[in-house]
Amino acid sequence: MKILKYLFLLVLLLSVGGSVFIATQKNNFKTVKSIVIKTSKSSVYNYLNDNKNYKDWFVFDKNNSLINLEYSKNFSGVGSHFSWSGSEGDGKTIVYFTKENDSIVQKTNLDGAFSETVWKLKDTIGGTKVTIVSKGEMSFSNKLNSFINGGVEKVIARKIELSLKNLNRSLDYELNTYSIVSNGVVYKKGCYYLKHTINTKLSRLNYNVKILIPYLINFSNQNQIIISGKPFVLYNSIDENKEITNISVCLPIKKRIFTSSGSDIICNELEGYTSFKTTLNGDYSHRKTAWKKTKEFINKNRETLNKSIPVLEVYNTSSIDGLSPSKWQTTLYMAVQPIRNSTLSASTTTTTIDNKETIESEQ
Repeated sequence: MKILKYLFLLVLLLSVGGSVFIATQKNNFKTVKSIVIKTSKSSVYNYLNDNKNYKDWFVFDKNNSLINLEYSKNFSGVGSHFSWSGSEGDGKTIVYFTKENDSIVQKTNLDGAFSETVWKLKDTIGGTKVTIVSKGEMSFSNKLNSFINGGVEKVIARKIELSLKNLNRSLDYELNTYSIVSNGVVYKKGCYYLKHTINTKLSRLNYNVKILIPYLINFSNQNQIIISGKPFVLYNSIDENKEITNISVCLPIKKRIFTSSGSDIICNELEGYTSFKTTLNGDYSHRKTAWKKTKEFINKNRETLNKSIPVLEVYNTSSIDGLSPSKWQTTLYMAVQPIRNSTLSASTTTTTIDNKETIESEQ
């Protein structure tokens, strides 16, 4: 019995001594890692700036598949955050600073240990150089892992290295997995809608739309306005030489309302019209290809564009729904002149066109 008692005390002493030794190890760390990704800066930035994407590539701990993630109401931008719990502790990361298409600064609290992560993006031959600078305090679990596995370089730096490799693979899949489908001539039903109109550079289009859709939704909720469909964008004018467009970001509503004079949100009515419909499944970066194919489909079927009605895009599923880019779906409508001797109704398919797609009614 005495031997067992002594063994127990020895194990206890070793455990306490080991814990004290690990706890008194160097607190601070700094590691810098880079990778070149064959994707544009804007695409990489938009992907990094969307917190819900981190689950697909970031290495939180050794049991990454078992972590639980929670997100703030806003998925991106300054003040947005995500938190997790896993085998190596509980953490929370807050976006502290962003510079569009250039850098993102995050601050993390992992079991009371604070650190800062800076993402830097730079154009380079073959794509975008992504550099991550991570520095701060080590949690006890990180100290323990470092002690067991041979130091900080083999734990924290290795996690960052693996995360960057995963980011490269994830971006390649998410941004390049897409399809474009011609749905033919349809009747686009009208609706009442709220709109906010802005001029924007084409390069900042997605950024502004991502901000304005939640803005319109919040306005509707606060004023008890019933939303009757998916958000959409009207392209009022496009100057491709200057890469500037005037757009109205819109939200369909059930009834007409009247906003106060001077409000940046206005209620309008969209009247129904004949249109050629195209569906883009995947990231918005393929929008230009979808537009080009739509025009090709229109020419192939000898339709005539109705330029008095702006191009319209409906965001059926998007980042607003918490989905990654490969799962987004956008429908594009280009108005065409109504087909003669044909009646478009809300419930009846009436005419078959050259590519064997049919005229149908659209909500």
